[in-house]
Amino acid sequence: MRPALVLAAIALVVALVYAVSCAWWPFRDCMVCDGRGAHRPSGNRRISRPCRWCRGAGKRLRLGRRAWNRLQRTRNAAG
Repeated sequence: MRPALVLAAIALVVALVYAVSCAWWPFRDCMVCDGRGAHRPSGNRRISRPCRWCRGAGKRLRLGRRAWNRLQRTRNAAG
């Protein structure tokens, strides 16, 4: 088999596995607050504020799921 064909097949399998995992688990822990939903300033340990990236939820949509949602919105708006 040709190496390019093997690489293309592997890339297709990886893309399909990622698409299925995005459909199964659409959310991931926020990378900024590590899923806690709040930041703790370095000086004062008692005061915390909601994370501005996940808006205090601790979870964010994965990149593949965001792309899928945008594609669906575009498709629904077109027809």
